[in-house]
Amino acid sequence: MSQYRILNGNELIIQGALEAGFNLYTGYPGSPLADYFNILYSKKKEFHEKGIRVVIANSEANAAAMASGVKQAGRDCIVAMKSMGLHVASDALSVGNFANPARPKIVDGKEVYPATVICVGDDPWSMSTSTAADSRYLFKHLHMSFLEPSNPKELKDWIAKAKEISSKTSLYQGLLLTTFLAEGGGRVECFDEAPIDGNLIDIDPSTFDLQKNVMVPPNSLLADVSMIKERFPKLQSVLKEMALDQVFGKSNADIGFISSGVIFETLKQCLEEGEYLDHFSLYKVASSFPLVDDILVPYLKGLKKLVVVEEKRGFLEGEIRSLCQKHGLILDIVGKDFKDGDGFPAFGGLSYEIISEKLEALKDYLEIGQCKSLAFEERNFGEILPKRLPTFCPGCPHRETLSLLKDLRRWLKAQDIDLITHGDVGCYSLSFLPPFGEMHNLSAMGQGGALGAGMDLFTKNPSVVLMGDSTFFHSGLTDISNSVQADHDITYILLDNDNTAMTGHQMTPASQVNVEGSKRPKQDMLNIVQNLGVKVAKEVNPSDRYFYQNLMREFVVQKGVKVIISNKECSLTYQAKVRAKERGQIKDKGVLAQKTFYQINTSACEDCRVCIEETGCPGLTQVMDAYGTKMAIDPTICVADSYCTKMKACPSFEKVVVKGYHPTMYRDSDLSHLTYDLKEFETKKTFDAIASGDTWRMVVTGVGGSGITTISKIIANACVEMAGRNDLDFKFMDQKGLAQRNGNVTGHMSICHKDKSMGAVTPRGGSDVLLSPDLLDGIGQLGFLKTENAVAIFDDSYQVPLSILLDKGESEESLTRAKLIEKVRSKGDDRIILVPLKKWCDLFFGKAVYASSMILGYAFQLGLVPFGEDDLLGALKKSMKPAEIENNIASFKLGREMASLGTEAFEAKYKNLVVKNKDPLDLAIESVKASLLPWHNSTYIINKFRQHLDQAIVDINWMSRKDLIQIIHDQYIYNRGKETTEFISGARAVGTIVDEENKVLATRVLAKTFIVKDEVMVAHLMLSPFLKQMEESIYSFLGKSYTKERINRPSFDIFGKKIEFDISPKDWQLKIMRHFRILRSVLPAWHAKEREIGSKVRNYLFNGIQKIEAKNSQYHALKLLDNIKGYREVRYTNAQRVFKELEIN
Repeated sequence: MSQYRILNGNELIIQGALEAGFNLYTGYPGSPLADYFNILYSKKKEFHEKGIRVVIANSEANAAAMASGVKQAGRDCIVAMKSMGLHVASDALSVGNFANPARPKIVDGKEVYPATVICVGDDPWSMSTSTAADSRYLFKHLHMSFLEPSNPKELKDWIAKAKEISSKTSLYQGLLLTTFLAEGGGRVECFDEAPIDGNLIDIDPSTFDLQKNVMVPPNSLLADVSMIKERFPKLQSVLKEMALDQVFGKSNADIGFISSGVIFETLKQCLEEGEYLDHFSLYKVASSFPLVDDILVPYLKGLKKLVVVEEKRGFLEGEIRSLCQKHGLILDIVGKDFKDGDGFPAFGGLSYEIISEKLEALKDYLEIGQCKSLAFEERNFGEILPKRLPTFCPGCPHRETLSLLKDLRRWLKAQDIDLITHGDVGCYSLSFLPPFGEMHNLSAMGQGGALGAGMDLFTKNPSVVLMGDSTFFHSGLTDISNSVQADHDITYILLDNDNTAMTGHQMTPASQVNVEGSKRPKQDMLNIVQNLGVKVAKEVNPSDRYFYQNLMREFVVQKGVKVIISNKECSLTYQAKVRAKERGQIKDKGVLAQKTFYQINTSACEDCRVCIEETGCPGLTQVMDAYGTKMAIDPTICVADSYCTKMKACPSFEKVVVKGYHPTMYRDSDLSHLTYDLKEFETKKTFDAIASGDTWRMVVTGVGGSGITTISKIIANACVEMAGRNDLDFKFMDQKGLAQRNGNVTGHMSICHKDKSMGAVTPRGGSDVLLSPDLLDGIGQLGFLKTENAVAIFDDSYQVPLSILLDKGESEESLTRAKLIEKVRSKGDDRIILVPLKKWCDLFFGKAVYASSMILGYAFQLGLVPFGEDDLLGALKKSMKPAEIENNIASFKLGREMASLGTEAFEAKYKNLVVKNKDPLDLAIESVKASLLPWHNSTYIINKFRQHLDQAIVDINWMSRKDLIQIIHDQYIYNRGKETTEFISGARAVGTIVDEENKVLATRVLAKTFIVKDEVMVAHLMLSPFLKQMEESIYSFLGKSYTKERINRPSFDIFGKKIEFDISPKDWQLKIMRHFRILRSVLPAWHAKEREIGSKVRNYLFNGIQKIEAKNSQYHALKLLDNIKGYREVRYTNAQRVFKELEIN
């Protein structure tokens, strides 16, 4: 019995293997075949019942050797690995393939051997691979044939074909796919699974043919003879019998194209759309090695010219040239080189755009003029946008190690010592990126220590090796043994996070469970390294910053091999457990007893960026106030691991504990009583139109972990039934790149007539719909959208990427949300719709992640999706966890309603959900009053404050009222506004000195010179009504009550000594401290440096800035001054750097 299913590449391999029948599934996880073992783990009970075995080998070499043992036991084995894994496995594969230990069964008079299939995932675009490998060459070197499926159906079905080839030839058989097929997928017809004999057997070793089993001389020479003369030649006849090669287009054409693998589909798509196949033939090669002479040669004999289209180097082209030479064929062949220029590139992969461009370049060679032009048009944003680089997840324990490595580097540099850090393969490979830069090289997996040892032999520098737990068990422990044996001075930091996290959280030998779900003993890394002879080894919790810091400093200066094991579970798996536990508690008790959050008091924040520079955490974000950018914490991303608070560079961080927590219960948004105002609409592109040849394409893009793949999943599930149609085909591909959150994820989906070819990736300018719940990511992918009759729907906000957070804006102004929206609107691109999806999801559900379903509902209401509502909602229910279905359906319908009513009417309908904030002036007056003592004349002081504000609004009219309120307020909190008149006149004067576009920046710089955020002022800012309003707007809707713990480390200069201590001050202590302005007189050295810095900056504004003539130079100087930020040492260091550059004495 068959049924249609939507499967991705890894699922297709497993489904194909189940239909073919294998006894053992093994290999090693690696992108693009990373999900392979996660899928197998989810089927562990089913596999156990069938007698199927699954093993995640410690390395690809282990898996390859296991395959040889399975063959000797008379069973069938499938092995999966990435391209670099094939390198690792090549020794064992070579020996196993030359050996022929199994006795064949005789079926219908023919020998049938146990099958071994090796699935390898190549990565032509190097999206997640350290080396741009081309596995075809290694397969050939190993005397292994390989099939190259081009579409999801072939990927599934050819697993059985590969098994059959191996069974008939006794050889290992490869199956080669690439990222776009592995991470993509489509709608395929699935059939019954083959029965498996799961019984254990007794083997009589006396029956073994040791000459065929044991590959040592002279047996290895005999095996070589057998391979060349007998076994490998069988492949030609078997492949000929299967007849997997296909020919398309004009059968008697004298010019042809030839291709293989996933890029064949893109080539055929180009040729179909350009009507080339009316004039030329197209040959599809199922296996580039070996080519089937009896099938291919007759085709080649009918040609005068042949165009070879393949990714990476010219492997297929070389095989065809050899074949032509062997058979005396005279044929004009082009591929990697054209007659008058470069051919299809040998680096990276191929795309619709590259193939189209090269076909245009071949028009003279092809002697054509009648084919359609494939020149494509795209309208992208037209400006360079900040990159969203992948980074470590919120709460990642590796960040804690890297932050301290950065600290260690500074500590050593102060002693004129440079630290060298050696990398390895894992999540921590990203440590070379900002803000850490803590990886100076990279070798093969598990070889970082050996690389470091090689450098250590000839250098004096101390060195540190980063190595993951999975890498340690893969091959890294041999590195440590090597270092011990060679007596190197080197420090290993083993990053034990309980997972093979980089590839999707597969278990390791230390996880105490295997992929079959069986409990296993923990293989303890500390005991292992000690037994290797390491005398100095310590396990540490990386969150214990100060202990870890001292341990690093102690270890790195010691002689010999030292090992630190940083032991903390991967944040993603840990947080998944936390969320599951919280859902259970809410289900059972209605609320959580308490939940912890962290926040930044933006009034106290100086925007020094130490928190982001030392942690790189994506949970940190950016907001704006009167002084420019400030750091903040994004509650939708932050996991409350508290590491950012441990820098203690400022008093801005606060811990908030909400009692009786529930994400929605305290909001006025009861979903059960919602009534949706929905209008009738017309679907823009129906299934009938698609079946008639008008392909439908949708691209979704955004930040990893924000629900992008949820949209793909919903569409995919809707395509299972395809509204009852069987004349259509569906394909998808999720471009994830590195398996990390907070990088970009882009999903491609397309529906076309089943007879059309369709590449996995949407052509530029080819998508009908572009959706993104992130404005920055959406704008960055605008080039995928058609130039006409297409719609892009973006949320009007974005997750601030590290590239912006780390940018001090000294060369040009950093991008802000307001500026990006202004730029988008100025373009006048009527394809783009901006809507506040995340804002309303947060108001309704307390989580912005539901924006993915809301944006799909919005697109549906505009008629941009060909499915009916019942189909989509049914697919949505299949795509979600039961606890998430109700909220996702509601968000989908709210998206429909927003599109139906329009944003303005939608917001008016639900305005009761929006918290009404007080006027900033009322808050400022309340704050100033609270700063006064009982005997102060509050009426006089408030009137004076109002007069100063009114004067500032007139005289400094380039600043907003809100910003001026904050600036004047801060001066009154600092010293009762004693210098505010001077500030206003100074700002007026500065406004005449600087260029118009620099007035706001110059005024901000000037305003900061009139206050010092000392302990007295900060005490008040910690009690500020502005802060209280922010807290009420967030936490009063999350629980019954909340408490705060302030994370503070005040500093006092007393009699020439600096005294610092940690304290979480209570409200009563702050209320007392904010009145102690007398300390500024009693302790004249206290913050004297800050006052001196302010004086120098103010002097430069009045006497130095006017000497700068060039506009860019003026902005640069002002921004340098603006970046004199932070508390104490941070501020002093920034000032020293700026004063040196500007030559301020």
